[in-house]
Amino acid sequence: MKKLFMPILALAFMQGICLAQDVTFGASLKTKNAIGLPAVDSDKDKDNRGKFIEGKTTFTADLDVSKDDSSLKAEADFTYDALKAISSSYDFISGEQNFGVKLKEAYFDYNGSWWSMRLGRQIASWGKADGLEVCDVLCPKDLSSLLSDEYADSRLGIDAGRLSLNWNWGTADAYFIPFFTPEALPLQDGNPLKKIVIPEQVADFSEDDIELPEVKLSNAEYGAKISAYLPFADFSLYGFYGWDDEPLLKYDAKFSTEGIEGVALKGSYEKMAMVGADAAIPVGETVIRLEGAFFPKRYFSVDAESQIEAQVKNAERLAAGFEADEVVTSVRRNQLTALAGIDWMPYGWTITAQYYADYVFGDTDKIGRDAYVHLATFSIEKSIINETLTLSASAIVEFNDWSWVVQPQAEYALSDQISLNLGMNYFVPGPDKDKSGTYGQYKSLSCVTFGGKFSF
Repeated sequence: MKKLFMPILALAFMQGICLAQDVTFGASLKTKNAIGLPAVDSDKDKDNRGKFIEGKTTFTADLDVSKDDSSLKAEADFTYDALKAISSSYDFISGEQNFGVKLKEAYFDYNGSWWSMRLGRQIASWGKADGLEVCDVLCPKDLSSLLSDEYADSRLGIDAGRLSLNWNWGTADAYFIPFFTPEALPLQDGNPLKKIVIPEQVADFSEDDIELPEVKLSNAEYGAKISAYLPFADFSLYGFYGWDDEPLLKYDAKFSTEGIEGVALKGSYEKMAMVGADAAIPVGETVIRLEGAFFPKRYFSVDAESQIEAQVKNAERLAAGFEADEVVTSVRRNQLTALAGIDWMPYGWTITAQYYADYVFGDTDKIGRDAYVHLATFSIEKSIINETLTLSASAIVEFNDWSWVVQPQAEYALSDQISLNLGMNYFVPGPDKDKSGTYGQYKSLSCVTFGGKFSF
């Protein structure tokens, strides 16, 4: 069924282009590079100082076609990774090594007087948070690179149908998603994130070790959004039922006469439900943003240490002639996430601050996290020299382990088409040597970034 979806959509695109009254084509070429900096509290041999840890060139093509009340849109990225070309063999067929193609969006629209329809690969943004996920669960995220994309660009397209009802004061959207699209994980060899997110005990782990849901109607996903745009505030309500984009992990220890000789890792996905709401309230030069989401009985993976410890005890029980106990690999817990933010724009400055909280009800010792996780973000931006130079700085600090990251950046527009950028990502672990924290675990990826973009 999925194999027929894209050819049918391609035929619709070709017919639409032939009959269109308005065709717009846009494109951009973007380079992203990063050189490692000395890491905090790390030996020289354990960080990436002086090494290139990012080297990508991306060509993006964007096509818009419209006629009367109908329109088509297609957008795709063609990415060349120079680091993978050096470290591994050329592979222009599977696209898994140094050259890849990502179809971001490819859909057609019909807009009536009070209703509209969208069918195809599409990206939708849920929620009012800036760079953080609260209600924004409809589209999966690309987590394969820590440095490459802004949060808004990290969303992956979903193959879906959307039916919308439109009023003067708001809209209502209903989504039917027949095919599950998972997160893109950093599992390719040579990805510097892989050795950070995958435990050291695991010999190897790839996408082939993750079991995807079976493609059938009963495994389809559903989403709904109702928005109201009123003079004093904007409000939205959200509902989602489908698959959690993050896989559950199952660790399988391999034993020998000398003990554990290795650990295998498998992944699978479970269903998830979410209800949420947000609001944006303008007050003079500021905008107050509020957002919250509730996940009933969400699945969480039991951490690697607890799973392996349970298997060691089972091995001891079997050796003593007793039956093995069941090894618990996941638990279900209610989860509540919330965010409060403020945007202030005085005299050409843009200043944003946010507080984010994530609470999991019940015992959380076995899932390797605190019950209450909270952090804050701050950013400031200003354009100078006739709007040609944009200076910005952002920071995130998580309060559980007091790790943080700071990201200053400068972008200069040489012309209307060409811009250059220079920045830094610096990750700092918390004061507890045994806990690097959410952002401290990436300390070896602290780096200077530079690149450019040409667009038309």
